[in-house]
Amino acid sequence: MSITRLSSADRRASIISAARSVFARYGLDGARTQQIAQAAGVSEALIFRHFSSKTAIYRAVLREVIADQNASFRNFTLPEPSTRGLLQSIGYLMEHALKGKYAPNADGMRMVVGSLAGDGGYARLVYRRALRLSQAGMERAIAAARAEGAMTGTALSTVNAAAFLEHVGTMVMMGRCHDRDAIIYDDDGGRLLRDAIMFCGRGLGIAEEHITEFLDSMPPQNT
Repeated sequence: MSITRLSSADRRASIISAARSVFARYGLDGARTQQIAQAAGVSEALIFRHFSSKTAIYRAVLREVIADQNASFRNFTLPEPSTRGLLQSIGYLMEHALKGKYAPNADGMRMVVGSLAGDGGYARLVYRRALRLSQAGMERAIAAARAEGAMTGTALSTVNAAAFLEHVGTMVMMGRCHDRDAIIYDDDGGRLLRDAIMFCGRGLGIAEEHITEFLDSMPPQNT
C-alpha cells in the first residue's frame, strides 16, 4: 500500500489547521501540543520539527485568523451609508449564513462557537478584531438611515447592534452545518432569507415599509 507523504509546507498547514480547533476549545494556556499532534494525526516530535514551541504554533494560527478575516471583509464590503446599504449588508450576512457548511468560513465559525463553549480566548480575538474593522462603517450606515427618517425608536448602541446581527447569522449558519439541519425553520417558498432580513431590520428599528420595499426589490429566491 502506498503512503502519501505531504510536503513540508503542506504538513505545516495541516498542523496549523488542527491547532486552530484545539486552541479554539482550550485556549493558549489550556491546549497541549500532544492534543494538537493527535488532531493532526502526527507525532508530537514532528510538531516540533515545524514549530519551536506551542506559542509559535499559536502565532501561526493567529496569522491565519487575521488573513481569513481580511478575506471576509474583502468579499463582504461594509454597508454604504444609506438605509438600502444597511439592508443590503444584512441581506449579504444572512444569505451567507444560510449556506451553512458550504459557506467559505464555516469551519472558522465552528471554531469560534467551540471557543465560546471553552475558554473564550479565540472567540474574543475574532470578535474584537471584527468590531475594529466594521464599527465605523456600521455607524455611518445607521446614521444615514436615521437621517433619511427610516429608523425609529430609541437608538441602539452600534457595538451591540453589530454584535446582535452577528449572533443571528452565526446561529443560522451553525444550524445548517450538518448533514441534517439541526434547527428547523419554515422555509416554505424560500421565505427564510426574507424573514431573517425582516427580523434583523425590525430589530435595528428600520421602519417596516422600508424593509418591505427592499425585500420587494430582491430577485426571487430558489425554493
